[in-house]
Amino acid sequence: MFSKSTKPGQLAQTLRQEIQTGRLQPGQRLMSINDLSQVYKVSVRTVREALALLEQDGYLACRSRRRAVILTGPPQPEETLIRATLIQRGVVQDAYQTLRGLLPILLWQSGRLMKEADFDQFYRLNKKMIRFKGDHSWILSAQLFHGLLNYSGNPLFDDLYQNLEQACLLPVIPGYEHPYETMARHPQSRDFSTLLQGLQSQAPLAILNRIRRMIDRTQSHVEVYMQQLSGHFDLPMEPAGIFQWHTGPELNQNSKSRQIARSLIQAILSGELPPNSFLPAEKTMAEQYGVSVDTLRRALRYLRQLQFIRTLNGKGSQICDPDLNCFDPLASPASKRNSLTYLCALQLLCLISVPAALSAGKQLDFQQRKITAARIRQSPNPLGELIDWLAAAQTSSSMSVIVNQIFQFLYAGGPYLYHARKLPAAGLSPAYHSDLEQVLTAMEQGQISEFAHAVYHSFQRLLDSSLDYLIQQGVGEAKRLRLPDVLPRVFLEEESESHSRSAEESFPISFPDGKIRRRS
Repeated sequence: MFSKSTKPGQLAQTLRQEIQTGRLQPGQRLMSINDLSQVYKVSVRTVREALALLEQDGYLACRSRRRAVILTGPPQPEETLIRATLIQRGVVQDAYQTLRGLLPILLWQSGRLMKEADFDQFYRLNKKMIRFKGDHSWILSAQLFHGLLNYSGNPLFDDLYQNLEQACLLPVIPGYEHPYETMARHPQSRDFSTLLQGLQSQAPLAILNRIRRMIDRTQSHVEVYMQQLSGHFDLPMEPAGIFQWHTGPELNQNSKSRQIARSLIQAILSGELPPNSFLPAEKTMAEQYGVSVDTLRRALRYLRQLQFIRTLNGKGSQICDPDLNCFDPLASPASKRNSLTYLCALQLLCLISVPAALSAGKQLDFQQRKITAARIRQSPNPLGELIDWLAAAQTSSSMSVIVNQIFQFLYAGGPYLYHARKLPAAGLSPAYHSDLEQVLTAMEQGQISEFAHAVYHSFQRLLDSSLDYLIQQGVGEAKRLRLPDVLPRVFLEEESESHSRSAEESFPISFPDGKIRRRS
């Protein structure tokens, strides 16, 4: 058995889960090591170590210069498999609910960037899914979603979906009908033509309804499966863990050096470390944080890339003045990567802030709304305080993890945080103050839809200002990340309101070929 705390262990656990759920079939050849490295965003060395762990446990047969062959793995007692499945019951259901809230708006944004010809491959894949007679057609539907999300231009979309998808996977247990196999026998569950038509014509209600029906149906089958498992065994259940968003090394913000860098960034933004002051000696700081000097130097090097500090010979590391105009996003590959990581995280934050705000706003009574709005107004970092509150107020643990993780991604684009987290509140521009006041006014008045849209608009203004700056500096990839000023109303409504609408209001015009023509 391997440790899931290491990168090889995490990758091995992911691949083992895909073998147990039937996604990777016995006798099938695994992807090449280089392809696995690119797909899972890890080093070749990590892939080799993960494959060695799986071979040791009997899940793979590895030969030199050949792709590994999938094996069935070691036989496991039925009770062990059932226990491992049931303790994840809460995590699985929570992940499905999070997908239900996030997937429609992420797919809608991806569809906005697709051309008419781009849909042809997905219509062909959809026909293949409908004709497919096997029990594993759900693998093709996952392929469809991954393909659609890749059109967004934001790698975090597909990365997040892949992690939520992994959290939803269930092992195949002999003698029990797997929920995915049950659904695969119904052709209508494999037909995503209405989703593709909704994306092609930008009909958000059609997108929303198709995704909700799919997830509601899947959840009901999963719950029946769980009840069958729990009904045959009286097993004491240990508390399950929570959803975790595992990212590739270029997005990993949890190393010790990055944790130190984040704490120093917070100290700089709060004014605890004022501009032009000097940091303590490296040895002193290493002792203070309980790390080696090498680890501390990696943290300082990261801060220099973000231009929070500069090194003066004979004097040490000095805090730089917070001047965004001094930042060159093309100064190095690392600077460009950090800049794009920030933009991708901020774009994703804009979109998920809508379901997050709808969920959080419903939890507050009149007195709580007043207290929360006052706390955010009085904070020296009001938008940062708003993000912290959104994460803490989620009823879904996976949604809370996602909001927190995105906030950590934002530190990869540290210089731009001066837009969002100025030292004094007065440092925010009048436009940002106006946006924030609209957010808090809607919160105090209990106008949940208006509150959600105001939250979106406040983050979208930050995104636009950063996009404009980077595009002017020659970062062409940033153009695909722009969002509309106004979201479709259906994404801002509580579910009871959107259900009351007729699908005909926003459903596209269909033609005999199954495709959609845009309205003139």
